[in-house]
Amino acid sequence: MSISGVAEAPPEAAAARGGLPEASLVESVRVLRTGILPSLIRGLFAPRPGAMKLLTRLDTDRRAVEAVGKIRRKHGGEGARLLGGRIVVVWGREAIREVLDQSADVYASDAGAKAKGMAHFQPEALTLSRGDDWRDRRDFNESVLATSERVHPFGQRFVTLAEQEVDGLGLSDRLEWTDWERLFDRIMLRVVFGDRAREDQELSGLLEKLLFEANRLPGPGGSDRYYEFYGRLERYLAKPEPDTLLARFAEAPQTDRTRVVQQIPHMMFATRDTLAANAYRALGAIVADPPVERRVREELEGVDLSDASAVDGLRYLEGCLEEAMRLWPTTPLIARETTRSTTLAGEQLDEGTQVILLNVFNHREPDEVSGADRLVPDRWADGSREYRFNHLSNGTQNCPGVPLVHLLSKAVLARVLDRHRLTLEEPKLEPGEPLPHMLDFFRMRFRVG
Repeated sequence: MSISGVAEAPPEAAAARGGLPEASLVESVRVLRTGILPSLIRGLFAPRPGAMKLLTRLDTDRRAVEAVGKIRRKHGGEGARLLGGRIVVVWGREAIREVLDQSADVYASDAGAKAKGMAHFQPEALTLSRGDDWRDRRDFNESVLATSERVHPFGQRFVTLAEQEVDGLGLSDRLEWTDWERLFDRIMLRVVFGDRAREDQELSGLLEKLLFEANRLPGPGGSDRYYEFYGRLERYLAKPEPDTLLARFAEAPQTDRTRVVQQIPHMMFATRDTLAANAYRALGAIVADPPVERRVREELEGVDLSDASAVDGLRYLEGCLEEAMRLWPTTPLIARETTRSTTLAGEQLDEGTQVILLNVFNHREPDEVSGADRLVPDRWADGSREYRFNHLSNGTQNCPGVPLVHLLSKAVLARVLDRHRLTLEEPKLEPGEPLPHMLDFFRMRFRVG
């Protein structure tokens, strides 16, 4: 086993896994039903509470792991062709690397269902770009988000405001998703726009409505909400507050291609919706596992949680966050489409082939991932990233905000755990038992002691 917790296959097994064998029609339909269709049902951009409840009851992610696992054990290979090759599901480490390292070029994300829906609220997004547009927007986003730095230049300010918002929660005896969502809404507004935006729930509400509309895959924006939303963004951008993400826009590299205002929505929902769900699940996994919680609290002892560098140093807590994202990825699958005829794992793919990285399977494949269904924070101890784990993606389209994701999450989790004793009341996660494949954050509830 490698230090990352991914099992190392013997050389003879690795040699036998080349190629993309074809799954039968029955096998293909089973993967579509359990692994791909549920992503559309739960909502590609804004999770639907009712759908999450239903899919969790059906345990579709576990069913997807079983369905794809059967195909892999039967056929071998680096992945499988579904429906005669129109769709390819990829699970081999090197094939995953091939796809992710050539994203925004050979394997593009500007086509298919997700691209169509995303165009409704962010048509000039980095993740929908390729070629010169992608390079331009990537440079801009990396500069604003300080991708190359462990602690963002405004990290001290961000940690302070996270601390203030946690203290302002006013928890008494219960912590529920609505409390947590409100917490991250205010953190997002202050991080991106500044203190004057703290109570601008109308702005975040507009984005949320656009995201729910995008779930229906309506295509390019044009609704009244779209224009109202971008009008409000432009007004904030015209007078950015110091020590905010917007304050870094002016000095970031940009051209007419950048479409600066179009880069803001992703920063908003990643910092609000995605980050909140990941941190909430991490909190539940920590307090439900006494040995893990004990180690987290030991790590917090004597640490100045108001200091950004000290918060950054909470590596075991960071491992807990990474594990929660691995176990319950908010991006259940990554979809790409070939922009031209190419080869993958030695097999020819036609232009327009849909290529799927099914995170719910790749993150939990028992034959490849040691302790696949358990919380193993030490898996992340060396700081390296494994291409099999793509909750924040890898390769050219990896999340440029990874350091900021870690910093804000740890600042919130550390402050909550330092100030409170919590018990996860719903759902029950039994210590020492395999963790469920699905954890509906809408229905997670804590008792505050």
